[in-house]
This record gives sequence, structure tokens and C-alpha cells, in this order.
Amino acid sequence: MTPTVPAPDARPRAVIFDLDGVMVDSEPLHIEAWKVLFARHGISVADEEHEHGIGMLDADWIRYIFARRGQQADPEWWQDAKRRIYRSILARNVRPFPGVAELVARLRGEFRLAVASSSWRENILTVVEAMGLRQCFDVFTGKEDVERHKPDPQAYQLTAAALGVSPAACTVIEDSLLGVRAAKAAGARCVAVTNSLPAERLAEADLVVASLDDAEPIVRFARDAAT
Repeated sequence: MTPTVPAPDARPRAVIFDLDGVMVDSEPLHIEAWKVLFARHGISVADEEHEHGIGMLDADWIRYIFARRGQQADPEWWQDAKRRIYRSILARNVRPFPGVAELVARLRGEFRLAVASSSWRENILTVVEAMGLRQCFDVFTGKEDVERHKPDPQAYQLTAAALGVSPAACTVIEDSLLGVRAAKAAGARCVAVTNSLPAERLAEADLVVASLDDAEPIVRFARDAAT
């Protein structure tokens, strides 16, 4: 008698990557772009102010910076000026974090994959194309695709819907507290990687890892996502 073979698990599951600070070491490039722009206008910004901006929208961070100085600014103007500088820097300096390509390769055959970021989609595509990974992802959600930004869950809710997967069946990989909160508010499980902040600042995540280089615990965690 031929033994009964269990049916494959066809439940849809997904892994959603943040971009900056998760896939690519771009936070220093954002800071470099801001420094170039601020230098042109004679503005000095402290390192702790730059750190405060990790995970924030550029427009929100500009409001924060100028409010601390008792000044007002046009956030859209500053955001657009920085965007042009950053794009030229990023195109020359895509620096993937260790293990990202290998983790994507491990996940690709088993999960639907997406990138959801507060960066413009043009930046997302620049990174994944430079890494040779564009074909591995099913959905890209950028800044222009959402009305409400992290820690609001909209980016992850929209991405899960585009993937055809319940948020509860999604594992999000983040590097910022705002991103962790967005993922959790969406109903997803969250892995935080300490590329940008220390582990104690990311304790609200379901799993905290030091690097994506050790894929096995991340893959096991993603497999446990509910449907």
C-alpha cells in the first residue's frame, strides 16, 4: 500500500522587509544628504538629533528640527531638496547588510515577499536592482503609496492586502521602534534587527536579532506565523 503523503501547506504566508536600516545600510547616507543640505544653509544638527529621526518621515523630522530652534520651515521644500541629494548619493553607494541576499533566497520559495518603506519607491527599486533581487519581490510599497506613515499601520496593511495575505500571516522585518509599532498595529509579527538601534530600544518586537546573517531563527519564526 502506498503511504499517504500529507498535502503541502498551501496557506499563504509572507515576509515584508523594511528598506533603510534593514536591507541596506542607508541611514548614514540619509545623514550625509541632510548634512550637505544643511551646510548649504548654515545649519548645524547634532548627532542625537539625527538619531532621533531614525524611522521618521523626512517632513516630520524637519518640523522637529526647526521646532527645537524656535523656527518654522516648509517641510515639503526641505524634503524635496534632500530627496534630490540623497538619490544621487544612494545610486553610488548601495551597501547591503550582511545576509540579506541569502535570507531572501531562503524565504523566496516558501513565502510571498514584499518591501514596505517610508522611502520613495524609486529608492526601493534602486536598492533591489543593485542587489539583483527585484525579481524576488511581489510587492513594493513606498512613501507615495500611503497617506499615513509609520507608526501608523497603513503601509503594512496595504502591503498585506496587495500580497493577498492576512496581516496575521505576515512577518515584518524592521530596524526602528516606529516600524515595530506599525507592524504590530497592523496585526503582523515583527522581527527587529539591531542595525540602527540597540536591542533594548526594540524590545516591543516579537523577536530581536543582531543580524540577518543568521537566517535560521528568522525562517523558523516566519513559519510560525498564524493564518
